[in-house]
Amino acid sequence: MAADPNRFLNRAAEAKRSSKRVELVERFDPRAPGAWLDLVRDVAALANSGGGVVVLGGDVEEEQLHEELARYAEPEFEAFELHDINRAGRPTTAIVVDGVANTPLVFTRTGRYGSANGDEHVAFARGGLYFRHGARSEPATGADVRDFIKRQLDATRTQWLANIRQVMHAPDGAEVAVIETAERDDEGRPTLIRLTTDPHAPLYGQVDPDRSHPYRQKEVIREVNARLGGAVVNAFDVLSARRVHAISEETRPEFVHVPKFGSPQYSDAFVDWLVGEHGRDADFFPRAKAKYLATRPRRRASTAR
Repeated sequence: MAADPNRFLNRAAEAKRSSKRVELVERFDPRAPGAWLDLVRDVAALANSGGGVVVLGGDVEEEQLHEELARYAEPEFEAFELHDINRAGRPTTAIVVDGVANTPLVFTRTGRYGSANGDEHVAFARGGLYFRHGARSEPATGADVRDFIKRQLDATRTQWLANIRQVMHAPDGAEVAVIETAERDDEGRPTLIRLTTDPHAPLYGQVDPDRSHPYRQKEVIREVNARLGGAVVNAFDVLSARRVHAISEETRPEFVHVPKFGSPQYSDAFVDWLVGEHGRDADFFPRAKAKYLATRPRRRASTAR
C-alpha cells in the first residue's frame, strides 16, 4: 500500500463510532443478506474519499473481498490490507483502505438483496459513485467530485515537483533530451515521434494499447478459463500470480499497460503466459496464491481451493 496503515489502525482500535475515515460494523456475518454488498460499498466510498479503515466484528477472507470488489466495481482495486486487532479485549478485523489513484471506483452492477422478511434493498446502483459523508457511505455530490479532482491535481503537482528536483540534482555532465513530436491524433496524442535530430531517420508509429493490450482483468480471467476448459482461475489468482512474479508495467510492459485513467490492460502474451505456466504446473495458481498470502500482513486466510 502507498499509505502507512498504522495511522488508520490506531483509529480502528480506539474509535467509538463511525466517521469519515472509520466505518464500524459491530457484527459482520458473511452469510447475512447484503453483508458483502454493504462492505463493498463502504470500501469503495473510503477509497474514493482518500482512504480509511473498516472495522468488522467478525471474520472476512481477503480473497473473497477481492472477488466481491472485482464483481461489482471498476477499475481494479487492490490497495487494501486486512489486519487482526484487539478492541476492548476482543479480536477484530480491520480493513485498511488506501485512496484510489487517478480514477474513482464506480459500480458496474446494482447491489440488490432481499431481507429476511422479504423486503428488497439496494446497497448501491449501477453507475453509482460513492463517497464518505461523515459516518455514512452515500452517493457522490458535486463537492465530492471537486474534492476528488483536487486531490488528483495535488498528487500530480507533487509528482511534477519531484521530477523537477531530479533534474536539478542531476550530476554534472548530464543532459536533458527533448523529443520532437510529429503528427497527432484527434485527442492530441503524438502518433509519430523522432528519437534523433537526423531528419532522414525512420519514424516509428505509436502503438495503440487497445490493440496491443486488449484485455481487462475480467476478460483475462474469461479467456484463461476458456483456454483451460473450465472455471479454474479468479481475480485473486491473477493478482497473486502478478505479485509473486513481479509483473507490472515497469517489469513486463509486454504483459501490462496501465492507462492514466482506467483499469490496467493486459496482452495476449500475458494470457499465453498464464495458460503456459498452468500447463507446466497444475498447481501454479494455488502455489502463487499461497506465496502471495504469506507476504500479507494477515496470514490466516485459507489457501485451499
